[in-house]
Amino acid sequence: MLCKLCKQERKLIKAHIVPKFLYEKMKDDKNRFNSVSFNIGDFENRKVRPTQIEEYDSNILCQDCDNRILGIGYERYAKNMLYGAECLTNIGLSCQNYVNPDDGAECSICENFDYVKFKNFLSSILWRASITERPSFSEVSLGEKHNERIRKILYENLETDEDEYPIIITSFIRTKNKFEDLISNPYRNRTKCGLNFYVFMINGYQFYFFIKSSDQKFPTNFKKMILTKKKLIVSHLSNGMELEIINRVFKK
Repeated sequence: MLCKLCKQERKLIKAHIVPKFLYEKMKDDKNRFNSVSFNIGDFENRKVRPTQIEEYDSNILCQDCDNRILGIGYERYAKNMLYGAECLTNIGLSCQNYVNPDDGAECSICENFDYVKFKNFLSSILWRASITERPSFSEVSLGEKHNERIRKILYENLETDEDEYPIIITSFIRTKNKFEDLISNPYRNRTKCGLNFYVFMINGYQFYFFIKSSDQKFPTNFKKMILTKKKLIVSHLSNGMELEIINRVFKK
């Protein structure tokens, strides 16, 4: 079958949409995590089912693209950067925490990271979610133009401008409900100025992927928060905001 990354006729494998390492913190000593289903307003009667199966698709990637290009090329770096998985000498990540004296808003700013590897790692999750037909990712649909552009970026390891597919990251780590054991179905939304974006909630973080055409302007108040070549900014949501967001997600 045709691999959707290299565009070659290859034997395809079971490829994860969200990289497998992002599920690891969620698993118990039996290598299981919980799948939860419930009706809005009736969370007390939720159904919890232990499972060992992450979301994967057998129809999108060959082994070389999944393991070498995405795995070794991007995921290995991101795993080390996020969780310190390996002692790689080329990572000298430094982070500082800041508090805005005007409104008390907190954020972390990290420097000395590989912008290309980290942004392409995040973009690879968006791309896989868009090209798969798995029901959990049904709201992510970038269209042929954007799918092909991101495919080229990933396959050729290209460096993109900061405002091409800009990404904003927020976290729940300052809130009562940190959602560190949650990976939710991504959903689509739109800014007041008509800019489409997709939200992925993964292990206590929210990743906002903005999809804009060349003639669309990125909102000024958002621009100061995006991932740049020199700075990774994580805005920490204040206590209580996580409940508003989680309700919005599950009402989609």
